[in-house]
Amino acid sequence: MPKVPNPRMVRAARSYTIPEAAEALGVSVGTVRGWARQGLRLLDRQRPFLILGSDLRSFLEMRRAKGKAALAPDELYCLSCKAPRRPLGMMVDWHTQTAKTARMAGLCEACGGTCNRMINAAALPRIKTIFDVATKDGSEA
Repeated sequence: MPKVPNPRMVRAARSYTIPEAAEALGVSVGTVRGWARQGLRLLDRQRPFLILGSDLRSFLEMRRAKGKAALAPDELYCLSCKAPRRPLGMMVDWHTQTAKTARMAGLCEACGGTCNRMINAAALPRIKTIFDVATKDGSEA
């Protein structure tokens, strides 16, 4: 089962029963019922309850957008605090992921946990003006 259901798996022009919605998204029936308690609109005049595909898709997209955190240029995302935080001492490690992307990692100044941020590798000169950057092997970037 996926950790986060994909809203694109839902056809907006179709209506779903609760079990059909669960099957389409690869989640349990209890999960869909929980979403209904959290605000997913059901057509409940008759049984079985129906969910409009457009409502289900917009509900999932809204949940996904709510979980995203906008980061300031001097912030990383702390996995422990689950919030944007500045790294301790503004020191980060630079881990190249692909030819175009890299991951910055540091320690949270609030809890000491791990902070991360994915970034375009071409942004390294700009990043060096904000952070004290070291590459994965320990040399200066």
